[in-house]
Amino acid sequence: MIRTVGVAGTAAVIGTSVAATSACSSDDGGSQDQGSTPAQDATVAASDVPVGSGTVIDDAYVVTQPKKGEFFAFTSVCTHQGCQVKQVTAEAIICPCHASEFSASTGEVISGPAEEPLQSYEVSEKDGTLTVKGG
Repeated sequence: MIRTVGVAGTAAVIGTSVAATSACSSDDGGSQDQGSTPAQDATVAASDVPVGSGTVIDDAYVVTQPKKGEFFAFTSVCTHQGCQVKQVTAEAIICPCHASEFSASTGEVISGPAEEPLQSYEVSEKDGTLTVKGG
């Protein structure tokens, strides 16, 4: 099944193969290619990152809060085939395409098929706003 999603007139076809894009394109038209490093900082209100879960921001980062006041940031692109991760629990960031799981606090692979960890980023908090430092 090939899904297409338009965002501001832009097709959501990304990646290098039809199989990867059809199974792994973002529901909201993510624009990051597999393996690319976000270049810009991103911000999110700390209150928008649930304790025991996380949130994806700017289709580039996933910010987690496994325990109250403990924030981590990673690329939101699965290292297996470039899918946009969507689900976060207190323990894991889960890729919807092939069920790879990554640690919500380290980005390390918990279970594959992914073999490489998610790239981590520095995250800081000031006045209730989290800033993820891009590459």
